[in-house]
Amino acid sequence: MLPLARKVMKMKGDKRKILKRIVIAVVLAFGIPLAIFLPKLHDFAFIFGGVRYAKRMQVHMLCETDHQALLEACRELSRRAARGELKPGKYRISIDPNPEASRFPKPILDLAPSYLYIDENDTGRVMLEMLGGLGHFGVEAYFEDYKKPHVGFEYGDRELIPGLWYYDDGYHDNPEYDKKIEALLQKRK
Repeated sequence: MLPLARKVMKMKGDKRKILKRIVIAVVLAFGIPLAIFLPKLHDFAFIFGGVRYAKRMQVHMLCETDHQALLEACRELSRRAARGELKPGKYRISIDPNPEASRFPKPILDLAPSYLYIDENDTGRVMLEMLGGLGHFGVEAYFEDYKKPHVGFEYGDRELIPGLWYYDDGYHDNPEYDKKIEALLQKRK
């Protein structure tokens, strides 16, 4: 038996009741908030980890990826869809990938986007979504002669090279966001 427990057992009735009340008060004061917070700790860790992962993906896409090779890979998929070799639509790549995705060009697979979308309206547009949920960002690729499908259509938030546009939810939340993207682009190898 623990020394404190022995002391409690030897105490007379009133002192024991007082000590029990103190223990209960301490458990209630600290135990309940702790019981509420601990399950949320996993959520905080997941969100923090997800933010760090998204940042690494963003740096990889903007600073380390050959944008011209990526554009050509997207255009190749668009041509395959136009010839009927590939169905337009959404293809999961990094999580629970579509079997067809394993045959996509290497620059796309190396980037490991969450999914790739080949426009179903036969426009030639290909979109790579890097991350969804916490924040959406990725690229959209277009052919040289791509025509806007409607008035008000936006290619993306920032043109990386002619025909390859970067999009990011950060542009909608922060008018100064392009300065952050420009700083990343300056780090390109």
